Amino acid sequence: MWNVFLVDDEEKNFFLVQATLKSINVETRYFSCGQAVLDTVLNGDIPDLILMDVVMPEMDGLSTTKILKTNPDTRHIPIILLTGLGRMSDKVNGLEMGADDFISKPFHPLELRARVNSMLRIKALHDELDKKNHMLQDEKLYLAELVDERTREMEDLTLGIVAAFERANEFNDVNTGAHLHRVIEYSALLAKAMGMSKEQVSSIRRFAGLHDVGKVGISDAILKKKDSLSPEEFEEIKRHTIYGYELMRLVNSDVVAQNIALSHHERWDGKGYPNGLKGEEIPLEARIVSLADVYDALTTERIYKAPITLEASREMIARESGKRFDPKIVQVFLTISDAFESVWQRLYNQQVA
Repeated sequence: MWNVFLVDDEEKNFFLVQATLKSINVETRYFSCGQAVLDTVLNGDIPDLILMDVVMPEMDGLSTTKILKTNPDTRHIPIILLTGLGRMSDKVNGLEMGADDFISKPFHPLELRARVNSMLRIKALHDELDKKNHMLQDEKLYLAELVDERTREMEDLTLGIVAAFERANEFNDVNTGAHLHRVIEYSALLAKAMGMSKEQVSSIRRFAGLHDVGKVGISDAILKKKDSLSPEEFEEIKRHTIYGYELMRLVNSDVVAQNIALSHHERWDGKGYPNGLKGEEIPLEARIVSLADVYDALTTERIYKAPITLEASREMIARESGKRFDPKIVQVFLTISDAFESVWQRLYNQQVA
């Protein structure tokens, strides 16, 4: 049943309207002035339609219409003005206040029913459209939440891989486990100093430790060999970039993780591997991790080499600017090299203690 409010200072008109609309299944309520209907509607009692006289004492129908139509919570309520004013300017004024229709007094019952029926059909269509819009919005929110949940699941899975890989290497080789921690710290320092966003720095910190994840596919005989590698063994070592990328792709990891695993051995001059990328063809995150990885390799002891000094490492990286490394990243590194040394002092000393 439709809920219709009649606003008129003459109560006799209410009984006429009530009798006229009885056949179209509406419930009619009477208000003697504009303020009375405003108080009711603004308190949340919303009708499906308002029939309102124009000329009333205190607050007339035009003023009441304007207030209702300028309020976001009530502007959708259809309003038909009932008026004895016949001038075109009066009707234009009413439409400018937001009225949806006019019925001139005295009105014929058939016209009143027809106008009310028409306006209620429009109201029904509006309500249906509004309902569908809300359903669509709810569906979008639901789908967005599913995407967020899936993203969180994939991040958790990726972090689990990082943790498992680090833990496995700590059991297998304490030096490799510590290497991962230092590369993570170095990479985050570079990303932040380069002015990357908080989210980008966080992403690089999260995934830098995955740069060598593909080494799980390389035999220990090659990884821990103290002598020089044969050409065939070196080719096998190089494949850890492919293995790591495929693993990251298999678990649908973030593209940043995939880029780091695949491209951290590419060189700025195009002489790296596995794809011989050159310059900015190499993803920025991979260029960052590349420098961090080499710095740690230079400054720490490995099975096949002794460490060199921090100063010598810094000079060697500077000489590789434009060759192995992105010149802009090298410049940033030289600016914050003291921070790199602080990380080395803290984490390398923990390793050898």
